Amino acid sequence: MNKMRVLFLLIILFSSGFVRSQSDITSKVSDALKRGDAATLSNYFMDQVEVTLPTEEGTYGKAQAKTFLSGFFSQHTPKDFIVKHQGTSKLDDQYRIGDLVTSAGNYRVTFFMKNLGNDMKIKEIKIEPTGN
Repeated sequence: MNKMRVLFLLIILFSSGFVRSQSDITSKVSDALKRGDAATLSNYFMDQVEVTLPTEEGTYGKAQAKTFLSGFFSQHTPKDFIVKHQGTSKLDDQYRIGDLVTSAGNYRVTFFMKNLGNDMKIKEIKIEPTGN
């Protein structure tokens, strides 16, 4: 019985650490989006990241993706970002969908994260106009 309790506690501790890492990256990414901070945002990218912007789309290395996002943020100064939805995709990736309010209009942001060991990394980010 004692072994079962220890095993149960280990599972709970491991699970809570994993959930905390997901929420930590979500809040850090959200803060970077609010500030238009492409440098901080790129710290959470995988080595190759899919980027969709109104003027750019493709798979890029971290440095090039950061450059494209910096350009976007310089023309669309962020005022606010709020996560509206979150979940798990069919590929077992975590995703977040939120609203980005900028000086040049509103955008829907979707980012997909993959668990790499103990870290969650962004594998795809989309910033698309909402039409508002």
